[in-house]
Amino acid sequence: MEIRQLQCFVAVAEELHFRRAAVRLAISQPALSASLANLEADLGFALFFRTTRQVSLTQAGAVFLKDVRQILRSIDAAKRHAREVAHAAVPSIRVGGVDEAIVTLVPALMAQFRAGHPGIHLQIHEVSSSGRNVQALEAHRADVVFIRESVNSDFVESRLLYRQRIMAALPVPKPAAPGSVADGWQSEMGDHDTVTPAQLARWPLIGFPRHARPLLHDLVMGSLADVETPPEVTCEVIDKSTMLQLVRQGMGVALVPEWAQTIAPDGVMFRPYGDPVLELPLYIAWRKRDYAPELGEFIDLASEICARRHSDAA
Repeated sequence: MEIRQLQCFVAVAEELHFRRAAVRLAISQPALSASLANLEADLGFALFFRTTRQVSLTQAGAVFLKDVRQILRSIDAAKRHAREVAHAAVPSIRVGGVDEAIVTLVPALMAQFRAGHPGIHLQIHEVSSSGRNVQALEAHRADVVFIRESVNSDFVESRLLYRQRIMAALPVPKPAAPGSVADGWQSEMGDHDTVTPAQLARWPLIGFPRHARPLLHDLVMGSLADVETPPEVTCEVIDKSTMLQLVRQGMGVALVPEWAQTIAPDGVMFRPYGDPVLELPLYIAWRKRDYAPELGEFIDLASEICARRHSDAA
């Protein structure tokens, strides 16, 4: 079944005359008759009663006409919409990303971009998993996403924005609580700047569940793979704010990206972790075929902001 066949059917149904319908469509009458014959053969039922002097719709043809008109209207509307988008500036940019990007980067990025492009609508999709963000990008539910792993395929391209250190989040020692996790850390660490995997393994660990945070879970557990006795995982949580509150209460220690220091409550201290110190990347990704000029400006601005911040920090 082809769109042209449906157009021929509607023309004959409205004109109830093959010659007038052919003139209306600017095709020959034999071509029109052949198109309708093929359509009826495909459907398996007659659409018209035909005599030498009269053409009329069958009952099935009348029902079919109503639906076909709606189909053709929808196709015309889809063409108009796509044409408008193809010949106009990007009307909106849908942004997704892991929590770090949404908390520390996207607000400033959106504010600066909107100052130069007030007509573009910006939307945030808060999805914590890098994998789910890539799926949203591929399914056209997002236009640009911030993720932890590089993705470069025929469909998606990514760019590294920066790498940041993994930090050990430790409870601040309390003089009134000798023998606690915090007190143990104080005597264990002394004035050392970096926490090693062997040191971390001696204390209860608050970790990430693999189903929700696969990259962080594997990074943390992988760093402890060579430790003779792995740490006891007291609990697993998804949200980093919750994790830091548990650290504050002395439930254990945790490994978090460096940016988590910005949301830490009082009573939590941080030290670099690893030997050498572990780092976590952040990438920006987009669909190659949708790389419109405005989207390109958004991506470049994200790179500029990140480069400026890390230059200032250095």
